[in-house]
Amino acid sequence: MRLEYVTTSVGFDDLLDITLALNHPHFDTSIVVTSHADKKTQAVARKHGALLVLTDLFGKNGRQFNKGAAINDGFGRFQYHGWRTHMDSDIVVPDNFRRMLFNHTHLDRNCLYGADRVDVIEKRALDHCISKPQHLHSCFVIPNTPQAISPRYVDTLRGYIPIGYFQLWHASCQKEYPWSLGSAAHDDVLFAHQWPRGYRQLLPTVLLWHLLPEPTRIGQNWEGRKSRRLKGK
Repeated sequence: MRLEYVTTSVGFDDLLDITLALNHPHFDTSIVVTSHADKKTQAVARKHGALLVLTDLFGKNGRQFNKGAAINDGFGRFQYHGWRTHMDSDIVVPDNFRRMLFNHTHLDRNCLYGADRVDVIEKRALDHCISKPQHLHSCFVIPNTPQAISPRYVDTLRGYIPIGYFQLWHASCQKEYPWSLGSAAHDDVLFAHQWPRGYRQLLPTVLLWHLLPEPTRIGQNWEGRKSRRLKGK
């Protein structure tokens, strides 16, 4: 029943300051991986009591943003042989996440799980979403926002892929994150593809909140942050 997560953050301290505060109570261990130079992210991690991992692997092999290599540094700080998660630094889990995960989801230790997410623009929209129960009448999962649920990644060759904004697995099937491509693109797909299609599953019981400072295009931040900061941050 132990639950831990790793997130990487270089230049996303404004978002992490919000998401880490909201996510931290749901996890037994929160691990933040950042660069030696990113003092703001380091301060946010310490502020919220996360385990802080400093690495120079973001620039591995001359790459601009080798996210997968840095994620592996975070994997080395897991504390328990339970359930493990990789999440992006702009993702927020719902208030009943742990209860829905362990009490209302039949988790298979052989599987890799993904979850749907909904974009929320600026903190005010996030506050509105989390102020109301995500489960209407205790049974209907609703987004609490006019935004549509973000598209799922379904590869024409590989089928459903839980991509890197949220991936959940058990320690008994721990695998290494690929790091050969040198950006935030595709390494997460290759990580997920290490599980056979029948063991890549969608969590049906929760929606995740994807906090954004502005509407973004696909791939905008894959080689480092290009979006603007949150207002007031």
